[in-house]
Amino acid sequence: FFRMAKNRLKRLLFYIPLLFLGCYPVARLKPPPEELTPERVLERAVSNQELVNSSASLISFNFKSSQENFSGDLELFFRKPDNFAFAVKALLGPDFVSGSISADSLLLFFPRSKQYYKGRSINCIKGVDSQTEFNLFCLLRLLVSETKINQEKAHFTGMDKENYVYEDSIETWKRSFWVNKEGAFLTKSIWEPISSIGIKAGESNEFVIVYKNFEKFNQTKFPRTIEIKSLDEKVKLKLKFLERNINVSIPNKKFQIKIPEDTKPIEIDKSG
Repeated sequence: FFRMAKNRLKRLLFYIPLLFLGCYPVARLKPPPEELTPERVLERAVSNQELVNSSASLISFNFKSSQENFSGDLELFFRKPDNFAFAVKALLGPDFVSGSISADSLLLFFPRSKQYYKGRSINCIKGVDSQTEFNLFCLLRLLVSETKINQEKAHFTGMDKENYVYEDSIETWKRSFWVNKEGAFLTKSIWEPISSIGIKAGESNEFVIVYKNFEKFNQTKFPRTIEIKSLDEKVKLKLKFLERNINVSIPNKKFQIKIPEDTKPIEIDKSG
């Protein structure tokens, strides 16, 4: 009897550890990490560019150049495919300027001088001359719709510790992009004119855009601070997003600028 009891106890002691081991979940095999090749990161970066269908933002900005220095708040709206509106806000009194773009149509309204411009949209990319003295309107348009990497023309040129570097060209500009390897988001770009025609001696027509202080959005990150400056650092624009709502419904009235009857039309130089 004692021998049988002893054998049963041995078997029980053998099975008890197995019983406890069976209570733990079976370890799942993790898929291998995605290979971060330059080609794959470029594909992800281009895909991330298309995540924003609309945005409504309030931005604090500071603009410095050899001719002027001013700061303020900017209200900025964007809706695909080509609706764009902004207003440079004033603390007291009427706004300094507001504007809207739809396709190639541009409307600018200057409440303080009671003037407006209505006509063809300024080509901020093609006109090299217009970039010598940075135009706030053009820079805002660059931020919203013209900083995207052209996947068909982009090619890998190098890397640093955290970024792959790609180069493409559009119209009269050659551009270099620094893209974070792991997150496939843009950290910096440099714009250089392909032609030197129209650039005066001693002037810089190259500029850099630097993205900082990122916040997560879906599978990528967006910057809260953007700095744009000429490479000679004579012109600088710093923007900080105070509020930003992405992929929200934006009513049509946000893109419709009301022009009072007592305002006068003005002409804007559209050279380039």
